[in-house]
Amino acid sequence: VVNLDFTRIAAFTVLVVGGFEAVIAFASSNQRRLFWGSVLFLCALLTLLVSYEYLPGSWSRIWPSALIIPGLAFLMLFFSNPREYTLLVIAALFVVVGWSGLLAQTGNFEFGEGVFGLLRFIVPVAVVAAGIYVIWRNFTRSRT
Repeated sequence: VVNLDFTRIAAFTVLVVGGFEAVIAFASSNQRRLFWGSVLFLCALLTLLVSYEYLPGSWSRIWPSALIIPGLAFLMLFFSNPREYTLLVIAALFVVVGWSGLLAQTGNFEFGEGVFGLLRFIVPVAVVAAGIYVIWRNFTRSRT
């Protein structure tokens, strides 16, 4: 008897499509396809790891991944165009804040109230900075 789980099948399909998009976009230097292909690949990978119980499925331990995944996608964009140091800064912000949250949720790192309050400030700032950068980049690209 074969056990077909729709979540796993869909996640595996998205993993393959996202990985294919990321590889093709990296080869052709298409930054939009590279970003979204990386995001799809990493989200599907996270879904598969949770569904196979390699990662705990509670939201309190998974929310940092919502920061780490775009951070890694911005890092892929930086590797595609190494002169864009802004992408590296944005990637570092997302990954560091997400990783710090992951360590705090697993109990491996203790935050004081001051640092946790600082994290609640840094996360929105990082998201807004990334959004402003994407809008600015698209605006300057469309004018040239």
